[in-house]
Amino acid sequence: MAETGRAASDPALVGSGAAMAGEAQVERAGPPVPAGPVMARAAAVSAFCVFLVLGVLTASLGASLPYLRERFGAEHEVGRVVSAYNLGALAATVCIGLLGRRLNVRAAPPVLLAVFAAGAAGMAASPGWTAYLGCAAVTGIGYGGLALTLNTAFARGFAGNSVVMVNRLNAVFGIGAMLGPLAAGAVGHTDIRLLALAAAVCALPCFLVGRAGAVLAAPKAEPEAGAGAGTGAGRRRGRIGLELLPFLLVGLVYAGMETSIGTWQSTQLVRDGWSTQAATTAASGFWAGMAVGRLVLPQLTKRLPGRTTLPGYLAAGLGALALAAVPHLAVVAYPLAGLALAPVLPTLIAWVSGVAEVPQQATSVLTLCCMLGNAVVPAVVGALSGSGGAAVIPLVLAGACLLCLGLAMWLRAARR
Repeated sequence: MAETGRAASDPALVGSGAAMAGEAQVERAGPPVPAGPVMARAAAVSAFCVFLVLGVLTASLGASLPYLRERFGAEHEVGRVVSAYNLGALAATVCIGLLGRRLNVRAAPPVLLAVFAAGAAGMAASPGWTAYLGCAAVTGIGYGGLALTLNTAFARGFAGNSVVMVNRLNAVFGIGAMLGPLAAGAVGHTDIRLLALAAAVCALPCFLVGRAGAVLAAPKAEPEAGAGAGTGAGRRRGRIGLELLPFLLVGLVYAGMETSIGTWQSTQLVRDGWSTQAATTAASGFWAGMAVGRLVLPQLTKRLPGRTTLPGYLAAGLGALALAAVPHLAVVAYPLAGLALAPVLPTLIAWVSGVAEVPQQATSVLTLCCMLGNAVVPAVVGALSGSGGAAVIPLVLAGACLLCLGLAMWLRAARR
């Protein structure tokens, strides 16, 4: 999702799916079903523009902190703006999951776009720190809701090309995320609030994204009726937690591993003798690899099912992370890891959206698990790495990737 986990949120997004999200059902295996709803071209173009704006603003928040300190005063803990923004995104994700079928999904994209634009405009006009913080939380609600609903709409709205399109959508977010810090640096010395104003202005022309709601509102195609169909549906309801569990665990471990790579790779480079500035700059190679991978790999593998490509991406990522343990090769290995792992989360989103009875609900549960992984796994990696040598960090990361690969193989077996 935008990818919603890290600052660029793979903008990017627990336990039992039924316990957290309510009524989601998993489609049972059956005869081929009719083609699903089709995303309007205008809605798709608007969604790409929205994700570019989301990526720029989301990634610019961290780079804006020194300028916010200058604007509002050093007595404020300016890092709270990032927390407020992400808490808003989390609140939107939880609410969408809890509402389930009761949510008016047709109206959700335009309403969330309006919330995002209003929050960003409020950030630009805020006279004081408290108002700025509150508006950042409102903007985060729009961001989190848009990331979730548009990822789900793309996963449903392109039939056999959905995996490619979800990856492209998140690649655009990644491009925005790379531009965000540059934009913050460009306007920061004038007034950092201008960046939020620009986000609000750029979001408003994207109102055609509202047409994506038609894809979410379209009924899911049902398998042909047959003997015992009613009792089968009842059994599916009872087994929903078990059916979703492999998806949730893969999402939890993978999102946490991706965030861990972004968090700890520069530390490894410093331990390997790099200067802090050089290590920080070199760490951007991983995210560049992610952006390129999401554009290229899904196009090359679009004829293969997710149950085949997902373990393949993870296996390639495992090899790259193992290579990062070789002295002085990490600077090359991490961009290769980003390239290999880039399609994992969008592929998982498209897969779970394709089998769930209430796609936006299942995606919200998956997003929550990704957020949990973002919070837990980097801390575990840090604890296991300790103050060891440079090779310890990539080996721990490779271990997390190996665990994720094992879970992906379980998912593949469970969905046969």
